[in-house]
Amino acid sequence: MTMDDYFFNGELMKCYEAAKQVTDGHEKELADKYISLLEEYEYDAYPKPTQAVVSQEEERADESYLSSDLVAEIRAIKEEAEFTLRVKELEEIAKTGTADEKAQSFFTQGELFLFAHHYNESVHCFTQAVKENPNKALYWGITGQTMHRFGWMPFDALGYLEQAIQLDPTNARWKWNKALVLIQLAKDLQMAPFIANAAITLEEAITLCGEHQRSLKEAIQNTIDNMESYVFA
Repeated sequence: MTMDDYFFNGELMKCYEAAKQVTDGHEKELADKYISLLEEYEYDAYPKPTQAVVSQEEERADESYLSSDLVAEIRAIKEEAEFTLRVKELEEIAKTGTADEKAQSFFTQGELFLFAHHYNESVHCFTQAVKENPNKALYWGITGQTMHRFGWMPFDALGYLEQAIQLDPTNARWKWNKALVLIQLAKDLQMAPFIANAAITLEEAITLCGEHQRSLKEAIQNTIDNMESYVFA
């Protein structure tokens, strides 16, 4: 695939790496443009997965993950003092725990901020979780999803979603979110290749949905049915 192919398919890290391999010739000018654009979004500073194969968490029927159970437990606490104590414990683990413990703590804090509608703090915590454990697709995916939903630039969101899909290529949710960002780019930039790749990605996503993922499958189908209206409204 060419740099353009990667770019319009939302595989921006692959585009960035391909552009860095171009040293001369007629493609050098285009490569430099891609490098300049993607370094503006700090693709050169992304954490790198440290394990080749990692067992990834599967999304459950209620759209939660095993890592989300602690969030549900803390949110169920009724006493303010106990709730505050649990949050302080999370903050302490984020400072003194192992890398995996820190990552889980940041993820939990990020979801708590998300439920409280503090989106900047939520994204900050999710990106910290990625830094502590870049091998977990959930951390990458939830970061990209949150960025897209709450106003970050599409190239920010796509970078995280690409890494989530790279780590967990059978996860339908991350592919659906990637397609949503591609649709947004097609609308904003009026570039047809984005919408074409979004359509392919949506078909992949709906095929990957498990029997238990009925609500996700319905959401993806709704996106497919209304895709053109999103772009040309």
